[in-house]
Amino acid sequence: MIRRTTLLLLAIAFLASCKQRQPEAPQPSSAAEQAGAEKAAEKQAAAAEEAEKDASVASVSGKSDPACIGPIGPGETGTVTIRDRKFVRNGHELRIEGSAPEGAEVRIGVLANLNVANGENLFNLRRYLAEFEKAGVELILVAGDSGDELAAIEGNLRAVAEAGVPVLAIAGNRERTRDFVAAVENVRKEKPNLLNGHQIRQLGLHGLDIVTLPGYHDPRYIHQEAGEGCQYFVEDVKAVQELAAQAKNPVLLLAHGQPKGVTRDALDVIAPDGEHIGDSNLNEAIRAANIRFGIFANVKEAGGKALADLEGNRVVPEGEWSEALYLNPGAADSLEWTMNDGTPAHGMAAILHFKDGKASYRVYRAPKLTEAEREEAAKLAPAKVAAD
Repeated sequence: MIRRTTLLLLAIAFLASCKQRQPEAPQPSSAAEQAGAEKAAEKQAAAAEEAEKDASVASVSGKSDPACIGPIGPGETGTVTIRDRKFVRNGHELRIEGSAPEGAEVRIGVLANLNVANGENLFNLRRYLAEFEKAGVELILVAGDSGDELAAIEGNLRAVAEAGVPVLAIAGNRERTRDFVAAVENVRKEKPNLLNGHQIRQLGLHGLDIVTLPGYHDPRYIHQEAGEGCQYFVEDVKAVQELAAQAKNPVLLLAHGQPKGVTRDALDVIAPDGEHIGDSNLNEAIRAANIRFGIFANVKEAGGKALADLEGNRVVPEGEWSEALYLNPGAADSLEWTMNDGTPAHGMAAILHFKDGKASYRVYRAPKLTEAEREEAAKLAPAKVAAD
């Protein structure tokens, strides 16, 4: 009886100890699971770090200057002939006539951030135009920041228009609106192939529509005095969204400002602190209207590459065809600039290819001018710049 009682007490004690024992924390069942957990933690930490670098401001509500952001709707009509191609003008839209052979490829040269019309920049422009001609481009897009004042803007746009092909230009965050408009009008007297992207808001090519959004959204980065620069507002972004949504062809958005990114490879990352300064309203419009192609040129140090997404998760290798492609061509300015990857740049331009609903690109990186080339460039400098 005593033995039976003892055994019973031992059993009760054992059961009590089991109830009080705390469950152990689950451990990864394999090295692969542990590595996955560590990778997830690193990704979360990196995301938190990028979130701390958000210096972006979204476009606000307001009314833009119609000389900066031209109206969308009926207006001027007529036919425009550039070289052997005819375009029909209907208000905000200019569309090429005729049809292209099946499977035809559209090739476009892209420039931005010329900034000043000095001899070295004009020397580099000759290089860019030679590359464009070699590639067989049928159109050149100028994505803003062609100069700070009238003479520089006019000099740079006149030099680009020497290419003879249609040139569609917009202002960025550097130009006075009135200077940009006057410069385009002055150049067009001799070079009617230069087109004002503030008024021509949609350019229709074979298999591709180009929609423009001139100017910049954040007053902190607009160089000119309040009201003199070209500022776009959220209403302008929504108008672009509606225009793109109605387009029959895939849309290429030509803008100077950039959508808001997430990673350090995004097109809105500025030096030296790696902060993001994009416009989140652009992201919404691009997604809502399924805009699969874009040019966003403002941040020079983030240039020289294209992405397959707005966040910056994947850089598209040069020459690879992609169903979505968002390009920053880099600065055409010859002034040495340190890129976000630490490499120096001495001027860039890009060539875009479109075919069967996909795009690819190539970046031309101008070499640093030699002493002999600098002497040659000095001869190209306008008198005022040369005197300075």
